Amino acid sequence: MIKKYFLSTFAALALGFAVSCDNTTDDPPSQNNTNPGGSTITGPRILSKVTSGTKDTEEYITTIGGALAEAYIRDAGSTNTIAATITYTGDKITKIRYQDNVNPHVVDNLYTITYANGKMSEISMDQTAMSITNHSDFSVFYDANGQLYRIVEKKKMGGSTSYTHYVEYKFTFSASNVVNLDHTTMLMSGGNPDTSTAATQTYAYDNFDGKINPYTTLPKEYFMVTGTLFPINFHMLSTNNVGKITIHSPGAPSIPIPKGYLYDSQNYPVSDQSQAIKYVYKPL
Repeated sequence: MIKKYFLSTFAALALGFAVSCDNTTDDPPSQNNTNPGGSTITGPRILSKVTSGTKDTEEYITTIGGALAEAYIRDAGSTNTIAATITYTGDKITKIRYQDNVNPHVVDNLYTITYANGKMSEISMDQTAMSITNHSDFSVFYDANGQLYRIVEKKKMGGSTSYTHYVEYKFTFSASNVVNLDHTTMLMSGGNPDTSTAATQTYAYDNFDGKINPYTTLPKEYFMVTGTLFPINFHMLSTNNVGKITIHSPGAPSIPIPKGYLYDSQNYPVSDQSQAIKYVYKPL
């Protein structure tokens, strides 16, 4: 059940595979098309919703000042929903709780975030999944230029007092865009990763445009944490919009995922026709 639930929600958030009809233009998908009539906002804005057909597959609730207070991830093909509640200390996000609408919960994760020199440095996560308790400790690493380089997660599964699983997210940037993510998992033995059990799935992000990524209007810390749930979505940390995602899995054919945007006159995407989704903003 856990695997099925996650795959269903993953599809809604990451790929927007549900078929919908987008009548905003007669043009074919192209990253060079613009749609000046797609938005009437001319000043500062913030992403409010991502829609697939008649469903809001992503929704972001923000304060008057633009602080993210709640987020909702909805499966395009069912009633499954994950709600995220964000807590601040000053102007920093220090807690995020994700909880689904299933009884008993499949997703009930509380992340506590700490910072060093203004950057996210450590995350602890306590999870209750169908009455099973798990705990994770994350360390966040940056390169000499202060760019995100690696996130390492060590898991204590099923109430264990020792680490049992190791996960690494290794990023490659080009300028300010994530162009590659290696997601490696392995077991741990005696407190050390067992490399003989390692498996790596790679996400390649290509063909970035020169336009504004709508997710940059929201706090990157939220997407850093959400990316550990749905690694394919780490491209949301990029400054620009990804034109193609390719998933490389061990022993399986590569899976290309095309993207095709329409933009408003302010260089914000209003739709991704390849995935039949629309971006909805609200003014700040």
